[in-house]
Amino acid sequence: MSYQSLLTGAFLDQQLTDKLVTPEGGIAIKMVNATGADSVKGSVLAIDTVVERGVRLQVVEYDCIGIMYSDGVANGEDIWVVISGVAEVLLEDGIAGTIDYWTFAADVDGRADMLAQPPGGTITAIDNHFKEIGHCIETVASGTDVLCKIVTHFN
Repeated sequence: MSYQSLLTGAFLDQQLTDKLVTPEGGIAIKMVNATGADSVKGSVLAIDTVVERGVRLQVVEYDCIGIMYSDGVANGEDIWVVISGVAEVLLEDGIAGTIDYWTFAADVDGRADMLAQPPGGTITAIDNHFKEIGHCIETVASGTDVLCKIVTHFN
C-alpha cells in the first residue's frame, strides 16, 4: 500500500472524523456521552461500564481517562474528549487555578483540584499521586464552574 492511498477514501474520512486537535492544543477523540445529562466542557471523565465508547463523570479519582471538550451535547450522542495535550478542566467550586500546580481528580464527581506539589513520602500520599490528571499552565480566580488550562498527564 502506498502512502498516497492513505490520503484518500474511507481511511482519510475516518482520520478527519474520529480525532481532533483543539485550538487550545489538545488531542481529542470521539466518544459517546454516557454522563446521563448534557455534556459540560471541562468535566473529568472515566470509561463507562455499559455504553460502548461511552464516558461518564469520574466518580473514582483513579479512573480518569480524559477531559470533556464538547459542551451541551445530549446524553447518548457523540462528543469530543481531550486525551492528551492542553485541556480546559472544570475546577471544583472555590478552587483557584495556579500556574505550575499539580492537578488531580477531585472527590467531587467530574471536577479537578490543585496542589502546589504532588503528594509523596507515605504510602497514602503515593497512592494519591495516581489521581493526577496534569499540570496547570494558567492562573484563574476561584469561583463557580471555572475552567482552567492544564497540560494533561493521566497516571
